[in-house]
Amino acid sequence: MTREEFIKKLEHAVEEYAEGANFFDANPQLRINPLTFEVEAVNGEDYLKEIADNMETIEDEAAADGAEDEDATDYQASQNPDFYSIKEYVVTDSEGKMKPNLRAIERLAAKYL
Repeated sequence: MTREEFIKKLEHAVEEYAEGANFFDANPQLRINPLTFEVEAVNGEDYLKEIADNMETIEDEAAADGAEDEDATDYQASQNPDFYSIKEYVVTDSEGKMKPNLRAIERLAAKYL
């Protein structure tokens, strides 16, 4: 995936939030899979559930027996998503409409590509 393609995915997720902010809770997040670069806008509730699942994976890794088990849990852990407050990637224009903050999105993309 190119950096430009990743930026477009980030923009799309932020636009999705901006156009339907009333469908999100008070803590909307950008969810990024660091292995596949999949991006989505999610509610804070989903974020908290994901953290709990990730903690369970870490506990499973600690208890893994044998190389095969460790490899499987390492792969799963590598896909643990990163979360960012989506509100940091939105700006409001002079008409009060939310839109993606392209500079902030580009800085986020630079962390990955």
